[in-house]
Formats: sequence, structure tokens, C-alpha cells
Amino acid sequence: MTRNALLGLLALAAVVAFTVWAQLPGTRAATAFDGARAFGDVQAIARAPHPVGTPEHDRVREHLVTELRGLGLDVRVQESVGVLPLDYDGVTPMGRVRNIVAERRGTAPTGRLVIAAHYDSVPGAPGASDDGAGVATILEVARNLPKSVRNDVTFLVTDGEEPGLLGAGAVPVGGPAVVLNNEARGTRGTVMMFRTSKGSGPLVEVYGSAAPHPMADSGFAALLALLPNNTDFYVFEKNGWLGFDSAYTGGGAHYHTPLDDPAHLSRASLQQMGDNTLAVARVLAEADLGRMRGGESVYFTIPWLLVRYPAGLELPLALGGLVAAGALVWVLRRRQLIRLPRTAAAVGLGLVPVLVGGVAGYFFWPLLGVLRPEYAGMFTGDPYRPWLYQGALAALVVALTAGWWALARRVTGERELAAGGVVLVALLGTASAVLLPGGSHTLVWAALFASLGGIAAVFVRWEVTALTVGLVPAAVLLGGGLVLGFDIGLKLGGVQAGLYLALLALLLLPLLQRVRLLAVASVATVALLVAGLVVDRFDAAHPRQAHLAYAVDNGSGTAVWGEPGSGSADSVRYFGDTGYGTRPAPVARLADPRLTVVRSGPGRRVVVRLTPSGDVPVVGLSLGQAVPISVDGKALGKRKGFAYHAPPRGGVEVTLDLPDGPTPVRAFQEAYDLSVVPGFRPAPDTDYLRPSVTAFRVHRL
Repeated sequence: MTRNALLGLLALAAVVAFTVWAQLPGTRAATAFDGARAFGDVQAIARAPHPVGTPEHDRVREHLVTELRGLGLDVRVQESVGVLPLDYDGVTPMGRVRNIVAERRGTAPTGRLVIAAHYDSVPGAPGASDDGAGVATILEVARNLPKSVRNDVTFLVTDGEEPGLLGAGAVPVGGPAVVLNNEARGTRGTVMMFRTSKGSGPLVEVYGSAAPHPMADSGFAALLALLPNNTDFYVFEKNGWLGFDSAYTGGGAHYHTPLDDPAHLSRASLQQMGDNTLAVARVLAEADLGRMRGGESVYFTIPWLLVRYPAGLELPLALGGLVAAGALVWVLRRRQLIRLPRTAAAVGLGLVPVLVGGVAGYFFWPLLGVLRPEYAGMFTGDPYRPWLYQGALAALVVALTAGWWALARRVTGERELAAGGVVLVALLGTASAVLLPGGSHTLVWAALFASLGGIAAVFVRWEVTALTVGLVPAAVLLGGGLVLGFDIGLKLGGVQAGLYLALLALLLLPLLQRVRLLAVASVATVALLVAGLVVDRFDAAHPRQAHLAYAVDNGSGTAVWGEPGSGSADSVRYFGDTGYGTRPAPVARLADPRLTVVRSGPGRRVVVRLTPSGDVPVVGLSLGQAVPISVDGKALGKRKGFAYHAPPRGGVEVTLDLPDGPTPVRAFQEAYDLSVVPGFRPAPDTDYLRPSVTAFRVHRL
């Protein structure tokens, strides 16, 4: 029996491997989208970092305008002032943005198809993936989309996404629109359609039938709706547009770093992004866009297919899975193979490995930070070479589950634990259908088929075969999901991996209990962890990551280095925000902006002009408390200040409603070149993420 169980486990492992392989970019034939030409566009865009307000940012914009006009499109640069479109009372990002809007009129439009990406990068990163790949996709789709289509088509290249969705907030809204937005949070991996607008059931149907490499999950989208998420799509949906957001997330160690360059961009991921966008755009360009708004859908990917069905079926299917789990218990009880009280206890005990798996996934990255402190600086919580660590986490969860099983079986019994695990997964699936609509399918289908396989195993001669076949959906959904979830990074993906693997192990108990895994998994955990520490070392090609800021107070003639992390008493004074640890730094001769009072009154209302000294990317004001602020007549509400990106050379007029008594106001301007600081020497094998150099002076108004 042990031999058969091992064969069953190996077969299921092969299913997981096939599922992951089938969803990787490059496993299916490409479309008319020319990935090589798109990569050439990326190379032209991502020559150097190009944050808002820098000369390189202007170069990229001029290049894109020239390319789009060369395609015969009606191109205009929409200049406006954008403000962070989120509730936030701190120093609020705002700025002068220049969106590129390229249009092609339709023959009989039912609305507007918008294909969107942003062209600015963060300071210090060339932005090949974030979002050069998205912009290159726009260019190549524009080359391949038929010149004459039914609907209006807008190729929207937004500005100022990185500082705070500034360009998207400035886009005019009018008429029905469907937007396809492309992003990246890494440099490789499967392109996932990770978020849809509400009421997008018909649009999901188009994606599922048209995209040659469909990858999406309504559970992930439902979870994102509960979490802070900042891409331009957030603004588009808020403004009433339909659509979806797509991105790849593998290689997160390169995200927002100097290594987000063309050399580290996965050509396969770029091809997959382009294939899907072009195929879906071709359908939507001819569709009745007014019919794209409808009900909600549950959707998820199995190899080369997007499964989708109306959201109204979600709860009935979950209840069906629960009924099937109950039928399994009834059959086993009728055959006198289990006892009901012990099975009920096993259901409760099954929560233990699930919680332990989640906790193990949550603390695994902090544990690595203890073993190698340099990991604390990794921006996305993922090392350069994560694979051995991923294996170590998986082995750890298996070892913990095996240890739990060795203890719990003495309380209940082996068959009771196996049946209780199926019932627990079915119960959790039903709870998810009620509490997190769109997210229950992973558990529901796994529990439903595991129950049917368990029932069949009672009546057929080939017990292990029946169990293995019944566990195939669990291997696809839970097994494939935990592996692909690692693309998010160990910090976040580790939690999903730990939970999914623990749930999968519960369903696998009928096979696992025939194999003694505790010792093997424990040894594997230690071996893989040690191997990861040996293999994943920092060097010139895999540099340490540091967050370093510099600020000089021209009023006092003092300066500090700042590193985000543990805050210091000087954090607000020098950086206008809490959370910076500071240490003394050489004083650089840097100019601060001019602040002049234009007029006062009534009350404590003061109107000032803030003028940058020289051509700087950011200028702003910060105060110790939130006050009503307006900039050039644009009301910001109660804020602790603002950071104005790409400010006009003549400055901006600011109205402040100050509290009683003299109020300190910090006027600052910011750039991104640390080399202007006397004596600055970059640490060897170190990349500096989002470097900033700030000069300021405190005025009392």
C-alpha cells in the first residue's frame, strides 16, 4: 500500500508541475504581436531612470509622441495638475503631469476602448518592466490593431503613476469606456489578470475566450478589493470605467531597483502581455461596449483554460461540496470505518495545521532576515534566488503537518482525520462563498472531488487510484496556486503558500498517512534553508538594497542621512515624515526654494508663492499638523503639506489656513542624485532604491 501511495503522490506532484508549466509564459505559440520589436521599444524607453520632472522623463515622452504620430494616430499631450486620489492627510503628492493620448476614431462607436500604461519610473530605476513593458505593449498593439474598427480606440500613456496616480486622476471621463491596463511588480513570470471592475462578467467572458494565455483568479481579485492597491486602474474604476488590470510579479527583487532594466526583463513575459492585450483588444474594438457591463463572475485558470461561471452559482456549488463531504462521512460511517464523535473532533483539529501553515508562511521571511540581516532591505520581501527558500518553506509546512498528524491520530484516528480534513475544507469553502464572494472555488472544487474520490475508494478495488483521481482538482487549484503564489515574493506569497499547502495536505491525508514524512520533511527543511543561504549571496550582479535619503537644513546649516525604518526625533524635521532613522551627514551647498508672502487675511489665511531654485523635480511645503491647503486654486483639503512634482519654474501660489500663533512651515525641494553630497561613496555591491536629496528651510508664518 505504501508503494501505491507513493505512486499516487508522485502522480499528483506531476499534475502540480504540469499546471505550473502550462501557465508559464512561453509555453504556447505567439500571436501577431512582435515581441522582438516591442523589446526594442523597451530599450528605447528604459535607457535610464525617468521619474517625473527630470530631463530623461521629457526625452521618453517626446520619443513616445513621435512613435505614436508615426503610426498615423491623432496624438495630443494632455497637460494638467494631478493630486493623489486617496484619502491621505500627510504630505500629499501632486504635480504637473503630461499624459499622452493617442486616438483612432471608430466607424460606428459604441464606446471607447482604452489601452493604458504609465511612462514614468521611480527614481533610481530604469523602469523596463514597470512600466516600459506596458508602454511597449501599447506601441505594438497600435501597430497591429486594424486601422478601421467599430469603436473608438485610445492609447493612453499616463504620467505620474509612481508618485501617486497623478496622471490617471487627471484623465477626462466621458461616455462608456473599457480599459486594459498593464503593469509589473517584477521582471518575469506569468502575466495575471489580477483585478476587474465591478459588473464585468461579460468582459471576463471576452478575456476567457480571446486571450491566448489566460491567467486570472476571482479569489485574488476579491482579496485585492479589501487591500490597499495602487495602480492607475484604481482611478479608472473609481471614475466608472470597466476593464481589468494585468501584471507579472516574478523577479520581485529587481522591482523599483536599478536592475529593472532591459537586460533583466523576461522576453517571454513581455510576449505574453502583448499576446493577451492584442487578442482581447481586437475583440473589444468590434464589440458592443455598452453590453460589457453585466453581472459578476467566478473565474479561475486551469492549464490553458479560464473556467468561469455566474457568481449566482457560487454558493450553491459550495453547498454541494459540503453535501458531498457529508456523504463521504455517511458512507464511511455506514461501513463502520469511522466514528462520528471522533470525526467531529478531527474537523476542529484540522484548523491547527491550517493556522500553523499560515503562521509559518508569515514568519518565514522575518526568520531569513534574522539569519541574513541584509534581507531586511529587500524591497518586495523576496531574494534574488528564491527557489531553495521556497522549497524550504514547503518542506517546513509538510513537516509541521506531519508532526500534527502523528499527534492528532492518537486522539481521533487516521480515517477520522482524513474525513475531517475534507469536511473542514468544504466548510471553509462555504464560508468563503459567503464572506469573500469570488474566492471560494479553490476550496469548493477541491473538497467536492476529494469527497467523490473518497466515496469511490470505498467501493472499488483500486482504492489509491480512486483517491488520486479525486485529488487532481486539489493538485491543480491548491498545488498550482501555492507555487504560482510565490511569484508575489516570500513576504506575501509565503502566507498564501503556507495556507494552500496545509489545506492540500489535509486533503492528501489518505495518501500521506501511508508515508512517513516527518523525518524526511524536517531534514529537507534544514538542508534547503542552508543551501539557500549558501547559494543566494550578494555580489555585483545581485547587490544589496539600501534606502538612503539626504536632507540639509539651510537655516541651521546641518544635514543628516536618513534611512527608512526605526524613526528618530529628527525624522519630521528633516524629511517631513516619521519613520526615518537619522545620522549626521556632511553639509552640501544646495539651494532651497524661495517662499514669499503674497498677502494675508482674513483671519490666519496666508497666501504665499513657492518658487523652486533651479530646475528641480520636486518642490513642496510641510507642516507639523494638517491645515486646509490649496495650490494654484486647486483645493487639497486638510493636509500636512504637499510635494509638487515637475513644478513650473515660476513657482506656485499656495493658500494656507494656519492655526493661531506663529506656525513653522518647512519649504523644501528634492532631487535624486546622491553624488552631490560631499564625500559620498556608494557602498560596494549595493543598489540605492528611490534615492533622494532634499534642501529645505523652516519659515515661521
